[in-house]
Amino acid sequence: MRKLFFLILALTLLYYTARGMLKFSGIHYSGFNVILLVILFIFLNSSKKAFWFIGFPISLAYSIYAPIGSLFGRITYRSVASLLATDAVESKEFFKLIPLENYTYPVLLIGALLLSRFILCKNKIYLHKNKTLIIIFIIIAMIKQSPFAFFNDIYSASSNVKKELSFLRSMDKHNSWSDYAEKVSNLSKYTNYVLVIGESARKDYLNAYGYPVNNTPFMSSSNGVLVDGLMAGGISTVESLRLMLTKPNVDLWEPNYKLNVIDLARSAGFKTYWVSNQGFGGDYETPVTTIARRADIKKFFKIGSAASINTSDFELLPEFEKIVKNNTEKKLIVLHLYGSHVNACERIKDFEKKFTVKNPLYKYFGCYVTSIAKTDMFLEKVYKILKNEEIKNNKTFSMIYFSDHGQSHSIDKGKYVLMHLNNSGQPTVSNYNIPLFKVSSYDNKQIKCKSFKSGLNFTNGIGTWLGIKNKLIDPNYDLFDCKNDSNDYGLSEKLKLLPKDMQAIDISDK
Repeated sequence: MRKLFFLILALTLLYYTARGMLKFSGIHYSGFNVILLVILFIFLNSSKKAFWFIGFPISLAYSIYAPIGSLFGRITYRSVASLLATDAVESKEFFKLIPLENYTYPVLLIGALLLSRFILCKNKIYLHKNKTLIIIFIIIAMIKQSPFAFFNDIYSASSNVKKELSFLRSMDKHNSWSDYAEKVSNLSKYTNYVLVIGESARKDYLNAYGYPVNNTPFMSSSNGVLVDGLMAGGISTVESLRLMLTKPNVDLWEPNYKLNVIDLARSAGFKTYWVSNQGFGGDYETPVTTIARRADIKKFFKIGSAASINTSDFELLPEFEKIVKNNTEKKLIVLHLYGSHVNACERIKDFEKKFTVKNPLYKYFGCYVTSIAKTDMFLEKVYKILKNEEIKNNKTFSMIYFSDHGQSHSIDKGKYVLMHLNNSGQPTVSNYNIPLFKVSSYDNKQIKCKSFKSGLNFTNGIGTWLGIKNKLIDPNYDLFDCKNDSNDYGLSEKLKLLPKDMQAIDISDK
């Protein structure tokens, strides 16, 4: 009777340990799959070496990932690419977003596994025949099963990222656009072209798009074109910009780094600049960094040890002003912001015009709405620099602002926040809804229009904005013609399969 009690206790511990490992790694944890993993640990218990050299490392890997996997699900290309593209500041803030109780999962999982082994060994309960061959057969039988899908995901995602990074490092200096270029045409009518890449700005949190709090006074009142309908190429910086800043393979939804926006501008005689408040990739160079490095002049405000500094976007302005004042050549200047990146409260420490909320449930949204206001002020300061240079030296300009991706509502420790995924571990349509705004020297009225624009057509749109003639650029495509894209390459169909997120939270009554 005593042995039966301890047997049931040990099996119960093993069952919930196996269930927790699968659940917290985002793998389907049906009863059958859990039992398969339980059987594996039972047989691994038959040998001290098998347990410590096979069973324990497996459980350790699951346990280490559990705090993250319980929030974001299975390991994917996006999670590995984002990890390699994350700097020290982002890493610190990322782990802050994980609830404290999640960090107890590894202790519970490992503890339960060791306790079950102790009970079985202490009470001399043998549920197996001690044959190494049986262990090997079971492991082979389970390699293609769900409990090992976790490791297959690691291998597949890591291989894809490694392959892509290897290709990026091997890119030669040849400009592939040059093979089809016809140089700058008379359609290129401005001296300074400025492309401002925002970060994590969800469109419906901008007053310019109807949000009830006036956090975009510049965008809301300026003469220019405000497009309601641009959809990002993905739900994270790397996933989105690798498609939006290259002319991608639209059938496979794969980027073509040899046909990137920087080389496109250079092929037409533009002097190109990239000024970034995002981290520099270093040894694990990201796709975005690789595109940036194609620029004639590039400056990163976060390199090496500087990656631990929470640099303000405003610090890009002096560098930008120097570039604008330099020479009279046609320029494409890319400004890559830190914008509203998680955690938004860290982005606004140097910004005085803060929006606050009384209800602690919505505290984060005061920060997020304020971070949008800070980006709007940044755009206004960029505009004034350009306008002053136009007045003094007749350097005309055009500036585009868009964001890399949006975000979804989520609940963290009982409070609402915005993240890449919702609490179900899924992206929503709101992850793709991003702002698109253009202001130029000759604009004399404000135009607001709704038109569906696919992120997969974005590089083509940049080409026509720059006035470039190239055989690979459709001269009739215009990001600002207020017309729906004739072909979005499946993006609208993809969005139909995603859940819709709740509406933007109005903090004016919070």
